[in-house]
Amino acid sequence: MNPDLSMVLSLRRVLESAAEGKGMARGLIEQLRGTSGAGSEAARMLLLGYPIPISLRLLEQTSSQEAAMLASLIISTPRSSATLVGTSGKALADTLERWVKLRENWKLEQKVLRFRSLITSAVLGAVTAIMATLGPVVGSLSFGTSQPRAGDLLPAAAVMVAVSSLMLGLYMSGRRFPVNVAVSLVVFGLVSAIAAPLATLPSVVFWGVK
Repeated sequence: MNPDLSMVLSLRRVLESAAEGKGMARGLIEQLRGTSGAGSEAARMLLLGYPIPISLRLLEQTSSQEAAMLASLIISTPRSSATLVGTSGKALADTLERWVKLRENWKLEQKVLRFRSLITSAVLGAVTAIMATLGPVVGSLSFGTSQPRAGDLLPAAAVMVAVSSLMLGLYMSGRRFPVNVAVSLVVFGLVSAIAAPLATLPSVVFWGVK
């Protein structure tokens, strides 16, 4: 599970236990002692007898804005109104939990888009290499006029592949577009090398054949 989401869920359970009449410190120890990082340190300090504001200082300064917000809410809670804050804080915890889940879903969608763009770049490189290498051979089978050699088309085809994968990478991968360009050019080079022997076949002219 994502660490930010795990921490938000732990602090949400702390608020739920406070709403049921349990103490904040007890709920924090029960929920945070099995975590890592700032959560584990907070549980250790609570067990040593430090007050909640001091124990949760690291959580309040964590990089997760959602966890820091819930930690600030717990720190600012007077003992006399812990039950009331726990009840009202559950709604805030639910909202923050949805935010974290939405952010994680967005990150997963971005990873899928980047993977698809890499596959598309590889296919683009392979197809373009085949067309640039074997296109002149296929053309020479049907026409008697001279056709361009494969070596003449490969540089221009490589440039086309690089530009196309660049645009695709900028659209789907953002700042990681160089990876798309590299993948397309590597596949282009490999397929061109594999198909190169076929381009050396002698041309066959059908004009005048009876």
